[in-house]
Amino acid sequence: MIFLSHHISGGAAGKGAQLKHMKHNYEERKQNRILYAATMAGKKNQESDTLYNKAKSMASVIPFGQPILVGHHSEIRDRRYRAGIHNTFGKAFKAMDTAKYYEEKAETIEHNNAISSDDPTAIEKLQEKLHATEKRHAFMKAANKAVKKKDKEGFMKLEGATEPLWNQLLVDGGFAWYALPYATRDIKALKKRIAELQEKEQQGDQEAMINGIRVFANVTANRLQLIYPGKPDYNYRKNVLKKNGFIWCGSEGAWQRKLNGNAKYAARTVLALPITYE
Repeated sequence: MIFLSHHISGGAAGKGAQLKHMKHNYEERKQNRILYAATMAGKKNQESDTLYNKAKSMASVIPFGQPILVGHHSEIRDRRYRAGIHNTFGKAFKAMDTAKYYEEKAETIEHNNAISSDDPTAIEKLQEKLHATEKRHAFMKAANKAVKKKDKEGFMKLEGATEPLWNQLLVDGGFAWYALPYATRDIKALKKRIAELQEKEQQGDQEAMINGIRVFANVTANRLQLIYPGKPDYNYRKNVLKKNGFIWCGSEGAWQRKLNGNAKYAARTVLALPITYE
């Protein structure tokens, strides 16, 4: 990072302890996100039920088929009352949709197998995925070669080969034409991502003091953090920090965003602007 010159180096034991802590912290944050989404789903479901029952109760006082008495002194009040019923039903259905959103969000977070760069074991997991993808690529390549030669004996010697798969590949003429190129693309992407994470890890944490602000490239947490000596005023928080993607993290006492090239550019923009404190 161009404007960060102070490299923070720790011993192997300290680094291992930090990674252990970050792994726990990462899993804890994931569980907290699941819990929050599930709690919001329950809250919105309850809100939806309450509003729906209220709307039904309001509607029950109007006799079935009772029209609005146009020209009658009750017309305006009746229209307003019926609009209230309609709006209450609408709020109930909106709350139900919100509950469904949070239910799906909780399920997505819980079953998401994507490897996040925030995960302190991301490199290890990506290497495992790379190995599996390369193994799959080699199998498909050898299988297609065997199918082309009608070499069942050679195919059956491959790890993962089965009789049903051989029969299916004979019918299909091998794996689909796009399978190998797609696997090659995935291998290249995985290698690139691993290299980027390894480079970031090797650089280590970096920090600098700029205009009284501590700028901390927290590699382990995968965050670029801005730590101010005081509380920036509302306009600065809204129009400078938040506008440039920085959000407040109370547990870190810092304004932060994911550590990447865009974050570094955003930090330069923020640090170039005047600041006022509350």
